[in-house]
Amino acid sequence: MAFKHNYELIRELAVNDFKLKYNNSILGYFWSLLKPIALFGILYLVFSVFLRLGGGMAHYQFYLLIGIIFWMFFYELTVLSMQSIVSKANLVQKIYVPKITIIIATSLTSLLTFLLNLAVIFIFMLIFGLEFRFALWLLPIYLLELYLFSFGLSLILATLFVWFRDLAHIWEILLQIMFYATPIIYPLSVVPPKYQKIAFLNPIAQIIQDIREIFLGDQVISPLWWLAPVATVLLLIIGLFVFTKKSKYFAEEV
Repeated sequence: MAFKHNYELIRELAVNDFKLKYNNSILGYFWSLLKPIALFGILYLVFSVFLRLGGGMAHYQFYLLIGIIFWMFFYELTVLSMQSIVSKANLVQKIYVPKITIIIATSLTSLLTFLLNLAVIFIFMLIFGLEFRFALWLLPIYLLELYLFSFGLSLILATLFVWFRDLAHIWEILLQIMFYATPIIYPLSVVPPKYQKIAFLNPIAQIIQDIREIFLGDQVISPLWWLAPVATVLLLIIGLFVFTKKSKYFAEEV
């Protein structure tokens, strides 16, 4: 019964959050599609047309689009989940619910938005005649890896944010740094080999690069392939431990 109740609560919270996100909006859910397309258009114009950054790379437009859409998933999931406990203070204070259900529901809202965005990639592939590679069956595995990594990190961020509200501004700055430090705009092949190893110490960079490999092939893959899965498991364990240990104090602090 408890499992069923929690499942229904998570579903209701996730659906409600998704609806509220586009409440009173003329375009509604289409904003989920327009945001990544607009960002892609601007970055492609600047870095490919003007700066010729991806000029020597086949299918640079897809390379860029894949990076943007999967990065936006990580970005939105961590930012919204970090603030979810505080933003739902009334729920935390007045009703007993497992606090982790709030994080799960928020992360699933981001996942639903991402799945809408993911459709853009497949639509573009159909329009431009890009091959649907057999390796695409691995996509759910890498998506799960990215989700669990982001979720584990979000548990830590949400816990810290209850006591340290400046974390929202700090995290925004760190995300901007990570965006340019991660090979999203530029091909990893333009980075000197010794710095490629440093780039792959960032699990997000490795996960996104692995996803590009199954879509496009011929990508620079790290010999430290095990680093991202190990980091994901460790971050999830640490996140669950920290969140569980501190969640009993949330009602007093929010």
